[in-house]
Amino acid sequence: MVFLGSAELGTRNSDLMPTEFPALPCFPCPHGSNCCSWGVTLSEAEAEALGARYGRDEVYRTRWGEWRTRVKQRRCAFLVDNGCTIHKDPHYPEVCRAFPWTDAETGGPYEYDQTICPEFLAHPELVRIGKAVGK
Repeated sequence: MVFLGSAELGTRNSDLMPTEFPALPCFPCPHGSNCCSWGVTLSEAEAEALGARYGRDEVYRTRWGEWRTRVKQRRCAFLVDNGCTIHKDPHYPEVCRAFPWTDAETGGPYEYDQTICPEFLAHPELVRIGKAVGK
């Protein structure tokens, strides 16, 4: 995942969440892009656009109907050499665009385990900022 400047965060949910967050060292990621380990949930439009542009085999629908990016070699298929190959794509997933501050599905604060990004373990003040955002 590549660092998203504050101007890029919350582009779809900007009315719900503030966009001023501390910078994270995402590119190059000193943590081996740990946040990209599980692939990414996609909207229908993102899945269609990314599949059309990069190949239908790079995205798939789960048995529960959720669209996701494929995982190859234990990372998102779009992650190459510790960098996101679709970061500048207009259909860069909202989940990636917002993580770790905003929940792309609700537009509210990301309430799950932010320590997926080890930077949050190294700097506990980041966790406090993330929790304060939702108040």
